[in-house]
Amino acid sequence: MPTAANPDDPFVMAPRRIEFDSGRMLQTQIIVQKSSILLPYRAAVNCALERRHREVRKLWHDMLRSVATAIASSNDEKP
Repeated sequence: MPTAANPDDPFVMAPRRIEFDSGRMLQTQIIVQKSSILLPYRAAVNCALERRHREVRKLWHDMLRSVATAIASSNDEKP
């Protein structure tokens, strides 16, 4: 962000929140994949993560459609 950007502006705050949440998700995924204590739960956690990723992807695509933005075909486009 530009240094002159107002930190209270929603358009400035949104990318920071997204970056923070993405970091938390990555940390959780790393812990689940590396921890032997969580090995019995790994399949269930991976399933839940994949389901959540599909939900977020659908919400993102719905939002883009609502503002009449074309969605490019990509390898992450899953139902």
